Amino acid sequence: MMKKVIECLLLFSILLSACGKKMPTIEDKENEVNVLGQTVYQDEPYIQEYSVKYYLSEEQQNLKLKSISQDRNGNIRILSDKGLLMPENGSLFYSGKLTKDISYTPLKSKNIASIITADGHTIYLDDQYIFSNAWAGKIQIEHKMPKANVFAKGNNFNFLVSDQNTLALIDKNGNKIWTSAYKDVIDLIYDEANNRFIIVSPNTIAELSKDQTINILLERNGITSAALYDGKVVVGTKEGYLFLSENKLIKNLPWPEITTIKEIYGELWFGSKKGAFKLNKDGNYSYFAGERWLPGNEVAALAEAKDNSVLILTDKGLGKIVIQELTLEAKAIFYEKQVREKNIRYGFNCSVSSLDNGYASAKMNHQPSDNLWTAMYLASQLYRYKVTGSEEAKLNAYEAFEAMERLHTITNIEGLFARSFERDYIVINTKKKGWEKTEIETGSPAKMWIPGADHENWTWRSTASSDQAVGQIFALTAVLELADDEDWKKRALKCLDDMMGYIVENDMYIIDVDGEPTLWGKWNPDYVNSFPTNVGDRRLYSSNIIAFLQTAYKFTGKEKYKEKAYELMEKDGYLENLLRPISEISPSNEDEWSKKLSHEWNHSDDEMYFLAYQGLYQYAFDEQLKEQYKASIKDHWMVERPEKNALWNFIYSQTGDQDFDLDASISYLKNYPMDLRNWAVHNSHRKDIELIPENFRNQTTKELLPLEELPLHRHNGDIFKLDKEGNGDQLISAGDVWLLPYWMGRYYGLISAPTENMNSKTNNM
Repeated sequence: MMKKVIECLLLFSILLSACGKKMPTIEDKENEVNVLGQTVYQDEPYIQEYSVKYYLSEEQQNLKLKSISQDRNGNIRILSDKGLLMPENGSLFYSGKLTKDISYTPLKSKNIASIITADGHTIYLDDQYIFSNAWAGKIQIEHKMPKANVFAKGNNFNFLVSDQNTLALIDKNGNKIWTSAYKDVIDLIYDEANNRFIIVSPNTIAELSKDQTINILLERNGITSAALYDGKVVVGTKEGYLFLSENKLIKNLPWPEITTIKEIYGELWFGSKKGAFKLNKDGNYSYFAGERWLPGNEVAALAEAKDNSVLILTDKGLGKIVIQELTLEAKAIFYEKQVREKNIRYGFNCSVSSLDNGYASAKMNHQPSDNLWTAMYLASQLYRYKVTGSEEAKLNAYEAFEAMERLHTITNIEGLFARSFERDYIVINTKKKGWEKTEIETGSPAKMWIPGADHENWTWRSTASSDQAVGQIFALTAVLELADDEDWKKRALKCLDDMMGYIVENDMYIIDVDGEPTLWGKWNPDYVNSFPTNVGDRRLYSSNIIAFLQTAYKFTGKEKYKEKAYELMEKDGYLENLLRPISEISPSNEDEWSKKLSHEWNHSDDEMYFLAYQGLYQYAFDEQLKEQYKASIKDHWMVERPEKNALWNFIYSQTGDQDFDLDASISYLKNYPMDLRNWAVHNSHRKDIELIPENFRNQTTKELLPLEELPLHRHNGDIFKLDKEGNGDQLISAGDVWLLPYWMGRYYGLISAPTENMNSKTNNM
């Protein structure tokens, strides 16, 4: 228990310190444009949401949770069919539980039917009384309705009470001011502005006016709930909701079967059978469903929390949507700490860690793409170091570089780098006959583990690929461009020269330990140009290898790299290949291999393209090539534009274009979830999204949903994917998915340091 409390306090201390402490910076954040004349986003506090969940225990699964109240002291009470509960000891990563409320011993023996919050206090209804423990306990009103189950507080401590057959208006002395027969009441609401009660039943919405007359306002089947919002009565049904004044049923919702409605902090919230959602000012809905947000999806009640949060009571427990003011830098520092604690393995950025025993200890396994994920994290830390002067960031980057460097030295073959390495791991070779077919069909690289050259108890993973080569070039370039220490640069340069020299000397192949090319390490014209022009690999491999060769020439000055690049471009058509319009990429049935590689758009290819675009554009041999490359990059970016990917946008910005979707990029960074566990997410059932026909790129909706409502997205994944399974037992790393675009944006002068007036806005978190 103490551990969870400490973790909760630690989370808030991270956010507070990141907001309240101004880090050293070399930026001039007064500038509204950067050196390229592009607009700079000013990092002011924005609203960030995350969830704290409180689950019913295994022994409590048969409880029915009915309603919720929070008093002005912050005490949250939940009414179940077996008594009162209170949430205990929850935080973002350590879910809490629901425990019996023993604060007032006499409550234990009472048959409480309903609870409400009024004037900052919890008021109870049982089979004898309306009562409260506030106001010195003086509110104890005998209602004489043994089956009373619904009530609402009016003015002067008058209460309207229902027992499903009768309505009674009772004053604070227990006198029945008015009674009437009225069946099947499911809710009562006091409308203070009009001094009336709203009466809700499955078939009617009525009012008890100030002159104590019942007036029917709406008759229809399937009514489930109602609320007051902006002076209007909003009615929930099994098929949607309507404003009483308009009587037009709104069905295009995340889920139309409404269970409860509530105005919370001036916003209209809905509970449904499949999660909760709120109405935004633009007419769209923010959707909170699945265990990223809620213990269960069937919502029983909604309530306003004292700390600007929203309480959502579900069939499986309580979800508390915390609404926090953060800056992007504060979010970055939160992720920085998480990455260091949960995703660093031998200096590698472990892109996915397993949470077999919960969040406390994350298991980090070797991964076939350690090169790529680590390269992206390494670059993020060098960008961070350059804009903040953080020695911690510098150490993080150098540690990552040592891991990347060892991938070269552990093989004992100059120029051949490993996919990964592991201590005390078995030597294994699954490169059996037909391994290429198995790899392409499963997407899993051949598991070939070789004894390490530097220590006998280490092994390294072979079959290096083109995307791993992209990672190496990206990382080594970052060190060569951004590191201060000349020794580190020399080491990076050796890795770059050895690697590119090995590829050139081996006729544009990565030759594996068995003397054969790896499945994906092929840039030879016989391979690249064997593809039809509409198969993406032909364009991709041409673009990547020219970028690699230009990078090698830039830093080594060796003519062999420049000569090889021109040979490929002029003799073998690689310039034509890489300039080919991206719109021509499409499925091909010309041969079996082309068919396998082109049946759908490959988002890993996008990652390979964009990470190599710096070497393609910035290191172009001449201005004419640079302009041609720029047009090619823009052509690709325009196709990617609907994905609103901050990393792609920021990389594209370096071509100098003023329109690179800065606003969409900032939304990407803001909306990326704080909780990076692999919770199941489902959206395909939603009625508020516009689906588009099946297509080559697998884009599902006309407009991208907010990232906090989508399955976790990595840069090599399909961001338009609506549904994904998961149970929270894995944690993805923010090192590549978020920290790279954020710190790149800071380094390129597209995002400012936190603004001067930020402390006054955020120190009250």
